[in-house]
Formats: sequence, structure tokens, C-alpha cells
Amino acid sequence: MPAATSHRATKAAFDLDLHPIEQLVAHAAAERCATPLAAAPLDLGDAAGFMGKMAGKAAGAAMGKLLGGILGGGGGRQEKPDLDKDPIKSKFKQKIEHPGGDAAIRIGGQRYDNGLLISTRVDKAAGKGTFHTMFLERPDCTRIFPEQYLKYALWGKWSLSVSVTKTTSTYQDGKLIDQTTSTSGWSKSGDFDFSRGFSLWDQLDDETRLLLNPDDAYLAQLRREIGTPAWQQMGFGEPSEGVRAAGGLFRVTPEQLTPGTIAVVHITHIDGGRYRTVGFPMQFSFADDGHMAFEQLGGE
Repeated sequence: MPAATSHRATKAAFDLDLHPIEQLVAHAAAERCATPLAAAPLDLGDAAGFMGKMAGKAAGAAMGKLLGGILGGGGGRQEKPDLDKDPIKSKFKQKIEHPGGDAAIRIGGQRYDNGLLISTRVDKAAGKGTFHTMFLERPDCTRIFPEQYLKYALWGKWSLSVSVTKTTSTYQDGKLIDQTTSTSGWSKSGDFDFSRGFSLWDQLDDETRLLLNPDDAYLAQLRREIGTPAWQQMGFGEPSEGVRAAGGLFRVTPEQLTPGTIAVVHITHIDGGRYRTVGFPMQFSFADDGHMAFEQLGGE
């Protein structure tokens, strides 16, 4: 009988060089810059329990003390934050509605010798949305973020009522013989500025993974560059009910505003129980007096 032969499978190891693929994807992603993709929605997480999740990521002792003040324990007291005055008058602002119809902003701007100011108000956003980011994006993918955010107004409700009581007294021979009382008044309600009085800072995980889709690669880079969102920079722990009107102060030279540069504003809203952003990508131009005019880009 012939001798039995044994076969042992061997596993070959291959080194896969992904660098050329990454370069191709990066090149394709760069072609997305200064386009409506800059306003693609960003998912921030489940709205239910958002604060609790953030609190779990913060330092326990400090957070316990902070939450005690928020909830009324420990003698905490909510303070109204200092607000800035918006120098851009209403007549220089435009209303821009999101194509989906579920969000709208009013925006204006002014160029100065050492930069420019973009002032924006949230006109409509589900769940009293606030600002997630503002930036300028050039066709070469350079993004310029505000050096500072200015708080102009915050979400809230106020009511004012005035009551006027008129009493008419009739006297005869020094004696009161008749007295009538009538009451009139008026009331008015609207928005006023108030602070929720706390600040929590999220700790985002740094995901490192290969992105083969140029759109995904572009958006991943955008999220990394946004870093700390505007609502956190302005002192709030949740992307709702905070700042309703704000200004972004950009330190930028005219030479940096190359042709094709766009302005982008992301505000937050609640969509399907999750916090997401609604983006407004806009072309802009300057009048002789330095005021800015905006035109929303179409497509996304």
C-alpha cells in the first residue's frame, strides 16, 4: 500500500498598502469643499437622557456639586449670563428658510478692518434649537471658525400684565355717599433672555477608521474640526433652549476670503427623538458700506 501523505494548509500573510486608496478618497473628498455638503445634517445623539449621558462622562465630584445647583440643592442659584448687543440692525438681515421647511434663520453681517461679524437668530427650530457651529469654508478646504461667539438673546418665555384700578368717590356735606370701582388692563407675551445656569463639556470618542466614501470622509473631517460645538462654548450643556441669537466674530483678512468661499451655519433641532443639526450653506457678498448679503446654496 502506498504510504499515506499528509497535507498541511499554510496561511499566507499579505501586507495591504492602503495609502493609495486613502489618497484617492482624500482627493475626492476635497472636491466637496465649499459645496452644499458642508450643511449636511450631523447626528448628535438621542435627545432622551442626553444630559445624563454627558454627566456620566464628567468628573463625579465636580458634577455632583454642579448638578446640585442646577436642581436647586446645595444653595445653588441660577444666574443670567451677560449678553452682548447685536450691532447688526434688523434692516440689514435676511430670513433664510431651510428647504425642508422645518427651520429658519435670520442672518446679517458686517466687514470690519480686522475681520467680520456674522449675526444670526434662530427663527424656527423644533425643540428650541440653538447654534452648533458657524464657519467659513474656502474651495481649498480651509475652514475659518469664529474667534469668539457673542450671545445676544436666549430662549425663554416672559409675560407682563398691567392692571389699572380706578376708584370714584362721591361726597356730600363731607360724607361719603357713593363709591364705584372700575378695572382695566392689558397684557403682552413673548421671548426674553434667561440662563439655564450650567455648563457641561462632552468628551467625544476619537474614532479612527478607514472611510472609503468621499462624502463620509469629508463629513468626518468636518466633525473633527468643529471640535467643541458652539452651544458648549457659550456655556450650555444641551443643544436646545440655550442661545437663540448669536454672533460669530471672525478674524480674517480680505485676502483669505478667496472667490467661492461660503458661510455655513448649523443649528440644532429634534428630529425623530434625536438631536441633529440643520445646515445653511450660503454664498455671500459685501455692499459698499461693508454689510453682507447672503444667498443660500441649493442642492443638499
